Amino acid sequence: MAHRRENTLEAFCNARSLGIGGVETDIRLTADGVPVLYHDERIRMPGGRRLIAQVRKAELPEHVPSLADLYERCGTGLELAIDVLDPAAAAVIVAVASEAGGSASSRLWLCSPDIEHLQAWRRLDDALHLVHSDKAWRRQHRSTAATHVLRLCGSGIEVLNLHHRDCAQPVLDACHGSGLQLFAWGIARSSTMRRLIRLGVDGMMSDHVDRLLRAVRETPSP
Repeated sequence: MAHRRENTLEAFCNARSLGIGGVETDIRLTADGVPVLYHDERIRMPGGRRLIAQVRKAELPEHVPSLADLYERCGTGLELAIDVLDPAAAAVIVAVASEAGGSASSRLWLCSPDIEHLQAWRRLDDALHLVHSDKAWRRQHRSTAATHVLRLCGSGIEVLNLHHRDCAQPVLDACHGSGLQLFAWGIARSSTMRRLIRLGVDGMMSDHVDRLLRAVRETPSP
């Protein structure tokens, strides 16, 4: 989003052209069941703001792409993390990835704060990856990191995704000790990126593609 409009094909193509190997997006379902790349629940339309779920894909502004549009434009070689904002969209997302072919299914990372939803999605495709995006970590699990990580490990979830402020050595040790990966999001500063790389996190999400690439190139990992 620091370089192009958020959740647009131009943004993802730009990231790919710069050398990024994976992107993150948000998905909602339209009234006619099409998974589209859009964060907010409502979108500005002629006559006022409307719920995405009540608008057909053909009625949406041109800058709002579908998941199929992303695969058509950028191919299936990118790792694709999707914040599934509508749980009903998960099965449709997996179906679109399967139809895109190539390595799309095995490069699909479905993200949700709801562990039960993630567990249910495991049945959709053995190849996809499941990511627990825990936005309540500091309030609920900061003092019980190891116990919570063990719960995730036993549920088929592969990644814990935390705000970068919550990524500390005890959390990383608990994740890696249980075979989980640790991702960090909300990163804007180069200094934060370098800290996380030195810590040993497995993935980072940032709007600043140039800073991220520079940090990865210049910072030795553990």
